[in-house]
Amino acid sequence: MVGPDCAPLSPSDLRRLFRGRRLTPARRDRLAQSGRIVALCGSRTVGLVAYDGVDGELRVHEFGLDTASTWCSEEQVVNGLFDALEVACLASGGRRLVVLPRAAIAASLLARRGFVTIAEGCAGSWLEKVLPS
Repeated sequence: MVGPDCAPLSPSDLRRLFRGRRLTPARRDRLAQSGRIVALCGSRTVGLVAYDGVDGELRVHEFGLDTASTWCSEEQVVNGLFDALEVACLASGGRRLVVLPRAAIAASLLARRGFVTIAEGCAGSWLEKVLPS
């Protein structure tokens, strides 16, 4: 895992991690400006989460995963990224980890990690996990 001070990812890494999803210039800029954690398998980038800290919580707004990787399983990558996110959340004084809809591409794995779906009428839905104090 590489933390928030890692170098920007290459365009080819971004295309692979966000295969089938459009990364507009605004989304690329937000990725570059946000906190992020990158998962590596050997020298290959296999996962990325981008987040913002807001009011004592971390909000994950992007989640990219190399689903074609034969070296590391999807579950290993997701668990590694979310272990690191939980540590980052606690280290920043937060107690709530929120995964916004666009970033919830591995919802079944997140449910096994204790995330629950929150549905708020007009506000939509998201996944969240409240961390112990």
